[in-house]
Amino acid sequence: MSSTLGFYVSGRFTQRIRTVFAAADGLSSDRVLCVCTDRDGTLYAGTENGLCRLDDSRFTPVFENTLVGKVRRLRTFADGSLAVLCGNAVYAVLGDSLTVVRSFDEPVADFCEKRGLYWFLTEAELLVTDPITNDVWIRRALEGGKGRCLAVSDSEIYVATDAFVSVIHGKRREWKNLVPAFCEMPNDSVCAMLFDGAGYLWLGSAEGAAIYDNTNLWITPEKLQLPRNAVNAIAADAEGRMWFASDVGVICLDRGNLKYYTADRWVPHNNVHDVAVSPDGETVYAATDLGVSVISACEMSLADKAALYEDTIENYHLRRGFVSSRAIHDYNMDDGFVEISDNDGLWTACNVAAQSFRYAVTGNKTALERARRGMQAILLLTRITGIPGFTARAVRYPGEDRFGDGDTEWHVSADGSCEWKGETSSDEMTGHFFGGSIYYDLCANEDEKKQIRTALCGIMDHIRENGFRLADADGLPTTWACWDPAALNNDDKWIFERGVNSLELLAFLKVCHHISGDPKYDALYQTMIRRHHYLLNAARHKIRDAHICHIDDNLAFLASMTLLRIEDDPAVRALILCGMEDHWQYERVERQPMFCFIHALYTGRDADLVEGVQSLREMPLDMIHYAMENSKRKDLVYDDAQADWHEEEQVLSPLPYDERNVHRPDNGGFDLDAVNRNFAQEPTMFLLPYWLGRYYGLLREADETI
Repeated sequence: MSSTLGFYVSGRFTQRIRTVFAAADGLSSDRVLCVCTDRDGTLYAGTENGLCRLDDSRFTPVFENTLVGKVRRLRTFADGSLAVLCGNAVYAVLGDSLTVVRSFDEPVADFCEKRGLYWFLTEAELLVTDPITNDVWIRRALEGGKGRCLAVSDSEIYVATDAFVSVIHGKRREWKNLVPAFCEMPNDSVCAMLFDGAGYLWLGSAEGAAIYDNTNLWITPEKLQLPRNAVNAIAADAEGRMWFASDVGVICLDRGNLKYYTADRWVPHNNVHDVAVSPDGETVYAATDLGVSVISACEMSLADKAALYEDTIENYHLRRGFVSSRAIHDYNMDDGFVEISDNDGLWTACNVAAQSFRYAVTGNKTALERARRGMQAILLLTRITGIPGFTARAVRYPGEDRFGDGDTEWHVSADGSCEWKGETSSDEMTGHFFGGSIYYDLCANEDEKKQIRTALCGIMDHIRENGFRLADADGLPTTWACWDPAALNNDDKWIFERGVNSLELLAFLKVCHHISGDPKYDALYQTMIRRHHYLLNAARHKIRDAHICHIDDNLAFLASMTLLRIEDDPAVRALILCGMEDHWQYERVERQPMFCFIHALYTGRDADLVEGVQSLREMPLDMIHYAMENSKRKDLVYDDAQADWHEEEQVLSPLPYDERNVHRPDNGGFDLDAVNRNFAQEPTMFLLPYWLGRYYGLLREADETI
C-alpha cells in the first residue's frame, strides 16, 4: 500500500461482524458463564442452567439430566474431548457420551490438562492426577484463601487464591507466595491466568491485565498498552493476539493496539465472563450476561464494502427517491421504516453526489439511475412549495409517519397530494448546490441541466430578492438561512455563522454562474468579495468551539468543495484554501473520511489519506445506532476545554468508528454513551468519500489497473 504517488492503494482487510444468541435461540439461560469449541469446531456454552451446543444456527441443551445448574468452566482435553466443570465435578464430553473425570466434596475453581496430567484446583487444594492410572502426583493445601484459577506451563505452576499468586517450588513442591504488598503484582485478587508462547504469565484482575516474567518484572497498564478495566478471562490465538473478557466487553491486544468490542454493537452485555478464540483468530466467542456473541471476521476490499452498502440503501434507506436514516425496532432492520427528517434534501444530495462520482468512475448505468432518482427527488423539493425559489426540507404523503399531525411547519401542497416542511435552513441549500452541481457536471442530460439551472438559479434569486434570506410560507425569514451581509458582518448573534455562511453564498453564486453563464451572478459574487469581504470571512471560517457543534464542519467542507471545483482564480482559491487548512487542522482529530479526502484533493497533501481510509475500513457493516456505555472504559483521555462553554467534558479524540456509534459528518462522534434510539444511519457517509476518492484518483483498489 502506498500514497507516494498522490493516491492510496487499498487492498483487502479484516472486517468483523457479530451474531448474538440468547435464550430465544435455544440457550438454557441468557446468562452464559463460559464458552469453548471442541476439536471439530463445535461451539459449546456453559450457562446458569446447564450446557448447550450450537447446531447450525440454534443452540440445543445437552446432557440436561446430568449437567444441572451452573457450568462454570469449559476446556478441551488432549484426546479432543470437551471438559466441563459443573457442580463439584469435572466431566468429559466426546460425541454423545458424557463421563465423570473426577468429582470432589467441595467446589472446583479451575482445571486443565498439561504435561500429560490432570490439574484440579478446588477452593482448598491443588490436586494433580494421572489421566490413565488416576494416581495422585501432587496434593497441596492452598494458602491465602480460596482457590480462584490456575496456569500450568512446561516449567511453571501458578495458582491464584484470594490473597496471593502462589507457585509450586522445589523438589518438595512447596508454595512460594507472591504478595501484592511486596511486589508490583495487581492488588486485587487475580481471577484469570494464561501462559503465552514466550513463557510469560498473563494475569487478569479488577485492575486490568498484567504480565509477569516469572522472576521480578511486572508489566502493568501503566507500562504497556494493556486493558485497565476488570479482566475476567484471557485467551490467545495463533497470530499472537490476546483476547480479554472484561467488564466493558471483549478487548483485543493486536500488534500493540487495544481494540474494544463493546455492548451493544459487538456483545449484548458489557459484562463478559469468558472469551474463546478459534485457532486462526478469525472467530471470537464471548459469554455474557445476555447470551453468547460470535464475532467473526471476513476479508473485504473497500469496493466490496461499497457494494454491500449500496444494497443496504436500496433495501432499507430509500423512500420515494430520498435517502435517509431508518427507524427500526430491537435492532431489526426488517422491522422499520425510512424516517422523514429535517434534512432529507441534504442527505439525499450527498448520495446523489456519491452515485454521480460512481457513475463517472465505472460507467455503471445503475449508478446513473440512482443518481437520477435522487436528483429528481431533490428537484421536487424545489417545486412542491409553490413559492418560487423556496425549497422544502422534506415531503410526506398520506399513510407515512405523522402525516397530518397538525405540525404548523408542515403545509399541504397545492394539489393536495402531500405535505411539505418549511423552516428550511442553510443545510438544505448547501446540499442542493453541492449535489446538484456535481450531478450537473457528471451525469445530467440537456433536459436535466435545464431543470437544475431553473431550480438552483431560482433558489439564488429567491435568496437575493428576500434580503439574502429564505422567506417561508408566512413571508418571514427562516431561522438559520441567513446570508445577509448586514447580519453576518455586523450582528454578533451571527458570529458563528459569519465565515461558513459567507463561504456558502460564494459557492451558490459560483454554481449559478457556472451552470447559467448569467453575468449577474458573477457580478454579485464580486460584490460579496470586494464590498462585503466574504472571501476574507471564509478564509478563517472555523470557530474554535471545543468540538461541541459539528453541523457547520460538514457544511463548510461541502461548500468549499462546491466552490473549489469551479473557481479557477488563484487569488480566490488561495484564501478559500486558507480557510480549509485552518479548519482541517482543528478537525483532523476526528478522522472524518470526507474531510480527509477533500483536504487532500485541494491541498495536495496526502498524509491524511491513510487516516481517511482507516476510517472507511473501521465503519461497521451495519450502521445501527446501539446502546453504548464507553464511559466505563478506563483507558480514555479527556478534554476539559468544554468547561469554557459550560458543557460536559468529552474525550480528547473520538474513538475508532467501530468502537462507537456511527454518525453523519455533521456529528463529530465524541459521544461515549448512548441509549438505543432505534434507528440505523444510511451509509452515504462511506459512499460519498469512497467514490469521491476514486473519482479524483486519491484512492485505488489493489486490483485496479494503474
